[in-house]
Amino acid sequence: MLWFIWSSSIILSVISLVVMTALILRRLLLQRGERIRTEQRARLQKALIEFSETRNSVALREVMASLSPAMNLETGFEFLALLRGDEHARIIAVFTEAGLVDQAINQLRHGNKVQRLRAAEMLGAFASPDGSEALLSAFASESSDDVLIAIAIALSKLGRLPALDKVLDRISDTGKRSRRIAELFGELSPERQPELKAFTMRVEELPLVRAAAIEAIGKGGDPALRDFMQTLANDTSPYVAAAAIRTLGRIGDPAAAPVVIKAMADASHNDLRAEAAEAAGRIGSADFADPLVGLLSDEIWTVRYAAGKSLRIIPGGLGLLERVAAGNASRSQRMASLIVSEGQVA
Repeated sequence: MLWFIWSSSIILSVISLVVMTALILRRLLLQRGERIRTEQRARLQKALIEFSETRNSVALREVMASLSPAMNLETGFEFLALLRGDEHARIIAVFTEAGLVDQAINQLRHGNKVQRLRAAEMLGAFASPDGSEALLSAFASESSDDVLIAIAIALSKLGRLPALDKVLDRISDTGKRSRRIAELFGELSPERQPELKAFTMRVEELPLVRAAAIEAIGKGGDPALRDFMQTLANDTSPYVAAAAIRTLGRIGDPAAAPVVIKAMADASHNDLRAEAAEAAGRIGSADFADPLVGLLSDEIWTVRYAAGKSLRIIPGGLGLLERVAAGNASRSQRMASLIVSEGQVA
C-alpha cells in the first residue's frame, strides 16, 4: 500500500512538472510571437511614414513583401485611417501595386471572422473592380451579421450597394441591433435617401432600427423633412417618435410646435418627453412656455432638467423660471432654482 502511494506521488509530481514546463514554453512562445508581431508592425509603420516623406514606393513594397498578408492588412488599414486626400490616394496606389487587394480578397473568402471583417473594411477603401465583385459575392454567402454589415458599408462607399431592402433582409434582427447599422445608414448617398425613408415607414421593422434610419435621414436638419418627421412623430413606437422629435428640433421650425407639445404630454415614455422638452429649446418658440413649466414637476429628473434648460432659452422663459424658483418648495421649485443658478454661474 505504501509502495502504491509512493509511486502515485512520483507519477503525479512528474506530470505536474511536465504540465508546468509545457505552460512555461507556451507562454514563452506566445511572448516571442507577440514581440515579433510588434517589431513587424513597427517596421511597416516606419516604412509607411518614410514613404509619406520620400515617395519611395519600391522600398515600401520590399518591406510589405517580407511580411504576412494579415500584418500588411492590419497595419495598412490602421495607417490609412489617419490619411486624407492625395496622401491617402498615394498609399492606396502602392497597396494595390503590392497586391494587397488580392490578399484582402483571399482573406474575405477564407479568413476567420475577424480577418473577413477587416478585409471587407480594407476593400471598401480601394476603388478596385475585383474588390467590388468579391464583396458582392461574399455578401451573398456570408453568415456573420457583423461581417455582412461591414461588407454592406464597404459596398456603399464604393457605390455598389444592392437595394436596401435586400441588404437588410440578409441581416438578422440581432444583427440589426448593432450600432454599425447606423453607420451603414449614414454612408448611403443622397440618391438612396428615398429607400431609407421608405424603410422608416415599415412598422413591421424593429423600432430601434427605424429610429437609426431616422437619425441618418435627419442629421442635416433639412427643413424639407418637416412634414415627414411630423408624421413619424406620431408613430406608435416611442423610439421612432423620439427620433423624429429630435430631428424636428434640429430643423427648428416653429410650425412643428403642436407635434412637439403633444409629445411632451406623452405619459407612456419618459425618453420621448425628454426629447420633446429638448427639441422645444432648439425650436425656441414662446408657445412652449406653459408645457415646459408643466414638465418642471415631471416625476423623471431628466425630463425636468431638459424642460428647465429649454425654458432658459425660449423667449420669456427665464422670467418664468425665476418666478417658479421664488415660489414654495416643490419639485418644480427645486429644478427651477437649479437651472437659474446654473445660468448665473455661466
